[in-house]
Amino acid sequence: MFKTDRNAELLPGIVSAASGVRFWSMVELEVSWPWFYLQLVEDKGDSLFRTMLMVPSLSYLELVVGAQSEQAWIEQAQLVSPGSVNDSDRWKMETLIEAASICDTNGQEQAQRFHVEGKRFYTLGSPNKSVRLDPRIIFSAELHSKPLRPKPLRPKK
Repeated sequence: MFKTDRNAELLPGIVSAASGVRFWSMVELEVSWPWFYLQLVEDKGDSLFRTMLMVPSLSYLELVVGAQSEQAWIEQAQLVSPGSVNDSDRWKMETLIEAASICDTNGQEQAQRFHVEGKRFYTLGSPNKSVRLDPRIIFSAELHSKPLRPKPLRPKK
């Protein structure tokens, strides 16, 4: 979903190829589709580090939620959505309260529903109202994010 050009790479050849880490001056969003901006916290024992993660879809959000541990967790999540989703004339970044996959009785996704701060809901897809639909919660701020623990924060090196 995110793409970039090799010319946008920062410090090419300087970062160790063994680490697999590369730095980019910019990335492009290829489709006008919602994505998630997550603030993650890593507990390194004597200190905590914050990092931001851009997540392109609900399925990848589910992977991040499932990978949380006592040493790494989501502190907060934002939904970044185009005007066609948030009923405005612009992109918005809003605090995500809940994200769900709306499935039929066979487990097939019919739609996605996002609940954001301010009691607003956005739905992608057209759920078939003639069949029973069940929401499968992928992310809940109440269940899946933790407030910061009281330890000093240092920038990640």
